[in-house]
Amino acid sequence: MPGEAAASGLRFFLDRGLGSLVVPRALRAAGWVLETMDERYGADLSQEIQDTQWIEEATLQGDVLLCKDLAIARNALEAQAIYMTSARVFALSNAALSGPIMAQWYLDNESKIVTTARRAEGPYVMAVNPSYGLRRSKLAYPPG
Repeated sequence: MPGEAAASGLRFFLDRGLGSLVVPRALRAAGWVLETMDERYGADLSQEIQDTQWIEEATLQGDVLLCKDLAIARNALEAQAIYMTSARVFALSNAALSGPIMAQWYLDNESKIVTTARRAEGPYVMAVNPSYGLRRSKLAYPPG
């Protein structure tokens, strides 16, 4: 049965770390509308495209970004791209998870993700975790 994401009108874009099979299939089965790096850029180009480019392009298309980990908030260039485009990013708080567990963490927090993405304008990176739900992460931009 489709959840809140299906009825939300939100479109999600998955970074390469979330893969093209397990996580997207699980989220789509729950009704999430999404696109993967491989689907948007092709399998070969998706491995070479700069993170700043896909962050900007996906955000300008209105996508909510889903990421494997919080490194995106700590990297100065990626954080700047998030800040400058007002991206809405939801990143897993633990990068050492299997595909099924990554998908489950997103599904377990679906309501909070949808509510936040619909109500709060970017820029932000929210850490996703099964024990605390969502927590705002500090961006490495602007400096200081």
